[in-house]
Amino acid sequence: MLEHIQCIVLRTVKYGDNALIVDTFTESHGRMSFVTKISHTRRSHTASAFWQPLSILEFNADIRPTIKLPTPTGVRFLYSYQSLPYNPSKACIAMFIAEFLCAALRGEGVNKPLFQYIEISLRWLDMAEESRSHGIANFHLVFLMRTTRFLGIYPNLEKMESFEQKISQQPKPYWFDLIAGEYSEHQPVHSSCLRPDEAALMPLLFRMDYSTMHVFRFNRQQRQRCLEVLIEYYRIHVPQFPELKSLDVLAEIFN
Repeated sequence: MLEHIQCIVLRTVKYGDNALIVDTFTESHGRMSFVTKISHTRRSHTASAFWQPLSILEFNADIRPTIKLPTPTGVRFLYSYQSLPYNPSKACIAMFIAEFLCAALRGEGVNKPLFQYIEISLRWLDMAEESRSHGIANFHLVFLMRTTRFLGIYPNLEKMESFEQKISQQPKPYWFDLIAGEYSEHQPVHSSCLRPDEAALMPLLFRMDYSTMHVFRFNRQQRQRCLEVLIEYYRIHVPQFPELKSLDVLAEIFN
């Protein structure tokens, strides 16, 4: 029986001479792969456009346990990008987001709130005004921070208030333990932690959203440090999280 599938394309891998294995994140089944034939006719460019990373698609497919790689039929865009593939800054961010999602969603099951969040985020990035393009430089930081909520690894920032009360009475530095995901009054015995000056900024940074991120004017070193910390946090909390090849390109674009 055919099912209606909505998905976000994560990546494709060539399968033989005339097919692609398409790795996706679907709304109804979570992480899932499909196989689709590719044509070498003049019209093939239209079909191949569907399977670009972060394409938001809908199609029908026969989903059964006995079918390892279902074949999509009636494929069409659920949302057609207007600027994301053509704007260099947006396209660079999209390349990074696609690689990040491949790593972070490995084995992810059904997670409709996460799917909706990713879709809304990609639409927002696509529609961001050119005149405010400087404001999208922090998009990937906000995306990574907020995705932690949907993956169940959001850091515990609630202790900040109690620490602030203690500090107001008797000033004392406090650290952030990236492994425990919470604040500590003492320096952790391991190196996966933030020193007090950086730890104090976390609640402010995690309050950033797409509408306010343009007011956070980071220099290159500050933005790079934020990204390094976020990637380290994901490496700690997401099993088998790999090195991301697009990090260098992303850093260069926003230099």
